[in-house]
Amino acid sequence: MKLKIVGSGGMSIIPSSFCKCKICQEAREKGGRYERLGPSLYIDDIKMLIDTPEEIAVACNRQKISEVKRLSISHSDPDHVKGMRIVEKIGYDFIQEKCMPIGFYALPEVIEDINRMNGDCLKYYGDILRCICVNGTSHIEIDNIDIDLINNNPDRNITFYVIREGAKKVIYACCNPKPFAHNDLYFDADVLIISLVSDDGILGDGTELKDAPFKDEIFTLGEVMELKKYYRIKRIIVTHIDEIWGKSYGYYSELEKKLDHVFFAYDGMEIIV
Repeated sequence: MKLKIVGSGGMSIIPSSFCKCKICQEAREKGGRYERLGPSLYIDDIKMLIDTPEEIAVACNRQKISEVKRLSISHSDPDHVKGMRIVEKIGYDFIQEKCMPIGFYALPEVIEDINRMNGDCLKYYGDILRCICVNGTSHIEIDNIDIDLINNNPDRNITFYVIREGAKKVIYACCNPKPFAHNDLYFDADVLIISLVSDDGILGDGTELKDAPFKDEIFTLGEVMELKKYYRIKRIIVTHIDEIWGKSYGYYSELEKKLDHVFFAYDGMEIIV
């Protein structure tokens, strides 16, 4: 199984427009892995893209992703949805007025959320342009890949993905992973890709996470290590890394040397399982 982190950033890309923090300034100067586009994952085996942040077309170009046959969206937040217009180019020929629909897969409640918040966009792409084929589902089987879509937070309808090929297993906990609702499918995974993790509980401006309004949505590194131990997960990859942490690629690449099979994602990171 081969996956790629298409974008490892969070709510805002790094460098973020108009931001003059040291992380964004460094990213402008150094580029490369110091830059982060919005959160997205690509499953190469079945040409499936999970999530479409606003800059997903740029991200796919950078990562040399030239073919998307299938698409899934984890939840309705703008940084996971607003790039959906890529389906127009993939699934519809405007010159020939020819439809070449790609498969779209999401939990039924997520489909409802997306349509409610984005003006029935899935109905437009599915019923009018017919460039996607919408499937409301909690399980996908394509070739040798099985994917379970799990609603980790019914209050917000946040999808976690359990991706399996034979005995190999990857969990993609793409956003707002806390609380991490128990599921037996998580045991003995080869990789957990998890978002929104603070290594030391300090934000970029020196504010402590415990004083931030979103503190209950964020895992500490210690809590993630407890998940790793409890579920017997071999490897952790932290993604959805925002500039609010005030930490650069260079910082994370040094930190992971001190940790037990915990790594920090960067755009274009390949994951072989």
